[in-house]
Amino acid sequence: MIIGMSAAIAQGVMGSTLDIDVWVDLPPRQYMRVQNLAMASGATPGANTVVYLDDGTPINFVYTVTGLKDFAAESRYSKKLTLRGKEVAVLDLKRIQKSKRAIGCDKDLLHIKLIADFLRCQRGVARS
Repeated sequence: MIIGMSAAIAQGVMGSTLDIDVWVDLPPRQYMRVQNLAMASGATPGANTVVYLDDGTPINFVYTVTGLKDFAAESRYSKKLTLRGKEVAVLDLKRIQKSKRAIGCDKDLLHIKLIADFLRCQRGVARS
């Protein structure tokens, strides 16, 4: 499931990010299974939890998400979207906000505001 700002952008939030965060439903100790799949698809390994696509895009594999329940519980809050020509599950914007609030680093504060602004606009459009 795609999470983080790349998932927010895929849902229409205006913003930027350099990487794509992918939440993997495996224990962290099984990271080599994910790395091997990524390399078989042409990605270049960068670290235990990072690979780079052919165009240089970093993909971060995440095994637990701060502030959220486990993968199975949170997958209820995902939706299917097309990203880079592939149908993928992306985490709902309110759940992304919740996680970013729990993390609370500087860039996340801006992302929380951008997501809140987008959701406010969506509610306004729905009322009109």
